[in-house]
Amino acid sequence: MRNVRQIGFLIGVLLLPLCVGCGGEPEVAATDDAAEEEVLPPHEIAIGEYAFRAYDPASNTQTRFDFSLAGLVDEKELAGLEEELEKKKIRIRDRVMIVSRESTIEELEDPDLVMFRRRLLKELNRLIDDGKLSDIYVSHFRVKTR
Repeated sequence: MRNVRQIGFLIGVLLLPLCVGCGGEPEVAATDDAAEEEVLPPHEIAIGEYAFRAYDPASNTQTRFDFSLAGLVDEKELAGLEEELEKKKIRIRDRVMIVSRESTIEELEDPDLVMFRRRLLKELNRLIDDGKLSDIYVSHFRVKTR
């Protein structure tokens, strides 16, 4: 009986540190090359300033658009994207004008311009080969119809 108690005591002493957490080696956080890279915030890039008129013969109305566009891009893609935006300035202007003219009154009157911005982002990313815009911002937005 005494041997059983000694064996039980011995097992208890040996297992106690494992149960408490003292018996294992300290945990070492796994390091990844990707995890070590510092995540940089996106960079804001100017796309352009736009002022143009759109005439609708069906309703005999003329709409004046006046706004500026900026986009967010990853720091790694910034240099290539700036160069590409400059090269494709005319195509980008054309796409911006088409999206603006095709927008409904409801889209243009939305305070956040959610659908308008989403359509612009989608269309501009179709034109871009080097990099991609993650978001687009519209400032100084004025639309006047008469």
